[in-house]
Amino acid sequence: MTGARYRVWQFGRLLTSRLPAEALAEVRAWLTPQLFELFCRMTPAEQHHAYCVRQTLMTQGYTDRDLLTAALLHDVGKSKMPLAVWEKAAIVLGFKFMPRLAEQWGRAETVQPSWLARPFVVAVQHPAWGADLVEAAGGSPVAVALIRCHQSKSKELELLSALQAADNSN
Repeated sequence: MTGARYRVWQFGRLLTSRLPAEALAEVRAWLTPQLFELFCRMTPAEQHHAYCVRQTLMTQGYTDRDLLTAALLHDVGKSKMPLAVWEKAAIVLGFKFMPRLAEQWGRAETVQPSWLARPFVVAVQHPAWGADLVEAAGGSPVAVALIRCHQSKSKELELLSALQAADNSN
């Protein structure tokens, strides 16, 4: 799928995706109660996305508990500052047409970012926020590291490229 077609498909899925009850039960059985509580903080579309990332990894033969847990929780940091649909669209457009400025806005102070910087702050900083949440909820050090680095170019974590590929394909 081309970049533009993929983004249109992704946007449509954002508006319509919900995790079926049996999938939610599967996630509940997989995660500890504290981690499942974090999973439930995500929007329905983010939950669906995370479940699809995990399913992609499982279809590829991955069974590592830390990797599959990170797949389910890699975007939980977005729950710190939930975004409106227009803000999610702004992120895509900002990083496409003005990547340096979007990255600069994303590094802004997070206590009370301006309305313009807010979506970019979430886009850039949600991996660290999510890693901190998962760590505080008792997540394993490997799962925490995978979540923290899921948008980085780090080559230090063995399973990171698998997580990133599955994330990018969903």
